[in-house]
Amino acid sequence: KLLKNFLSLKEDDWIEWIAQPNDWQDACDKFNGCYFIVKQMPNYPQHPNCQCRLEKIAKPIPYITANATCDIRKFTEYVFDKEKSKGKKELFEGWGYTIKDSEYLQQFYVSQAIQKYCDGEYFYKGVEYYARIEIVIELPSNNWGVQRIKTGWSLLPKGKIKLATPFSGFVN
Repeated sequence: KLLKNFLSLKEDDWIEWIAQPNDWQDACDKFNGCYFIVKQMPNYPQHPNCQCRLEKIAKPIPYITANATCDIRKFTEYVFDKEKSKGKKELFEGWGYTIKDSEYLQQFYVSQAIQKYCDGEYFYKGVEYYARIEIVIELPSNNWGVQRIKTGWSLLPKGKIKLATPFSGFVN
């Protein structure tokens, strides 16, 4: 019956992953309560005897049924920290940004990411502590037009996403 319900879904449908309680703490537990668009969701079923349910939901709405957060320290204490940034400081400064722009970058990332997530414009990237997704941010730059960069986000229950990595590469 679970598989039959899954097969009736279309690729642009949204689901909430409902994990069944178990003792082995598998990936299903990390998906519990998360919203996925079918075309960018984890494999289903996840494992033999998987009893997880996929509940069809309405498309998430930014700031109503979905939210994005970004700790400003991702910029102030990572991107713009010469010791930790692994070259990101130079990239962002080359695009015209400094540590003084951290609040602007924080708000810009959240605004773009939540809209793209709700439009299903993300890529499922696997699971570690949380389900991970990648969202392409289009960041204006002073001399180079717009930078299309990959960013990493944790996907949390009930339509919440949280910035994990402000730069993980360029879009080809």
